[in-house]
Amino acid sequence: MGRWCLLVALKSSGRAMVPSELSDDLAVTRANISNLLNALEQAGRIQRNFDPTNRRRILVSLTPEGHEIILNVWPVYEQTIAQNVGNKLTLEEQEQLKNLLKKLF
Repeated sequence: MGRWCLLVALKSSGRAMVPSELSDDLAVTRANISNLLNALEQAGRIQRNFDPTNRRRILVSLTPEGHEIILNVWPVYEQTIAQNVGNKLTLEEQEQLKNLLKKLF
């Protein structure tokens, strides 16, 4: 799930991000982000490159395979969430949850 969240965070940002931004966005430790990035890089779903304007920074971006994974998995993810939320929350509660999440994010 952590890998999926990291891919979605990169896709949602629409740009390359530094690992510390990802760590903050996902509310996980820098060590956890490092492990997630290592696994995703080995799988060919992200790439890490030096920032051309500041070679001390590493930028993380999705590879074409990473984009493809999101496109293929996103509908299944949405369907699973809808089924689980739809079975447990009324329409009014779903709307309240949506509004609360908008406040947080």
